[in-house]
Amino acid sequence: MKRRGLLLGGAGALAAAGGAAWLWKPEDRGAPHDAYFAALNDLLKREGPGRPVMVLDLDRMNANVDRLAAAVGPDRTYRVVVKSLPSLPLLRHVMARARTDALMVFHQPFLNAVSAAFPHSDALLGKPMPVAAARSYFAALPAENAAAAGNVQWLIDTRSRLEAYQALARGLGVRLRVNLEIDVGLHRGGFPGPAAIEPVLDVIAADPAHLTLSGLMGYEPHLTGLGASLEHPAVQDVLARYRGFVERIRARGIDPAGLTLNGAGSHTLGIYRGDATMNDLSAGSGVVKPTDFDTHHLAAHEPAVFIGAPVLKRYDALRVPGDPWFADALAWWDPNLRRLHFIYGGYWKARYVSPRGIPEPLYHSTNQEPFTTSTSVDLAVGDYAFLRPTQSERVMLQFGDLLVVRDGKIVDRWDVLQEGGPAEA
Repeated sequence: MKRRGLLLGGAGALAAAGGAAWLWKPEDRGAPHDAYFAALNDLLKREGPGRPVMVLDLDRMNANVDRLAAAVGPDRTYRVVVKSLPSLPLLRHVMARARTDALMVFHQPFLNAVSAAFPHSDALLGKPMPVAAARSYFAALPAENAAAAGNVQWLIDTRSRLEAYQALARGLGVRLRVNLEIDVGLHRGGFPGPAAIEPVLDVIAADPAHLTLSGLMGYEPHLTGLGASLEHPAVQDVLARYRGFVERIRARGIDPAGLTLNGAGSHTLGIYRGDATMNDLSAGSGVVKPTDFDTHHLAAHEPAVFIGAPVLKRYDALRVPGDPWFADALAWWDPNLRRLHFIYGGYWKARYVSPRGIPEPLYHSTNQEPFTTSTSVDLAVGDYAFLRPTQSERVMLQFGDLLVVRDGKIVDRWDVLQEGGPAEA
């Protein structure tokens, strides 16, 4: 509980209520659950487990997957980002619907999990992993899944990392597929220009028994928020940088058509319709659309994941810890502070979406978080408040499973992945 911020904020709000600040007196923004959330509330009260749940709307999600697959098109590969959809049944559903077996993985235990569940999938690492993580992957890989290791693309950003992976491959007696991280404008690492990959290509060419080039990966989230089209100068700069690397590889006698030329993300995937520079486009969060993905190229997507939290307590007056003198004045000034509720859990990376008009919490708690409403909202104890996660990757992992809803019914429960694993014990 951050009481100091609460008290200072309350005093400031009261001061603002005087004099000319009356002109800015808040309006009643409250409204009850709309038909969608009213039905979800009734469903959870009737069939839910009585604790906070992560609800996955399968109908909305399917429509989002179809939109992403259509934007990628039939001539390129849609690569599903595992960290954004961290559940094996969820990944299986998305892969089947999008007709893809390509995954992007950011965490060693997740890589072991997908190698076991989807041994024939092509798994591209989304960041350059410490060589110890790669060693842990092989140590934890069951013998029956050994072939899956040949479908992994290890991301390499420096010659020294490549040499460490080369030593690992020689020690294990395996051949590693390596994908080169290239800087196309993000400046978060990777090879800075085409000339920088020459020494790395030499190392790979000199050791075909242990190394093979599998492709390039150039991530460009700095394009997010531009509302950019293919013709935008920033987009053209990204593509020009990318093509420079492709041409350098072609000059070495390597056919780029046989490589994974990966890029994009949910924010930017829609830009590249009509461009063939990259043949492999990634997206994960656009499948469920948390609030951080309310961006230009995902405008047609619908939010498909929500937190439902039971209301434990309700009071028809504002109660502030310590009974400060300004509590009554706050509720008088702002009608959205006139009813107080406490939910089961809280302090997730999420924003209230229903009922409408819920202001920022008075303070945060992971145990029983308070929120206020106006008297236009009539939530009872046992009803549910709903929040939209700001991101899916971290928040989904805080829930043991995903409650899958379709046509107004709970149709399944999908376990989420575990961040730890035997290799980390």
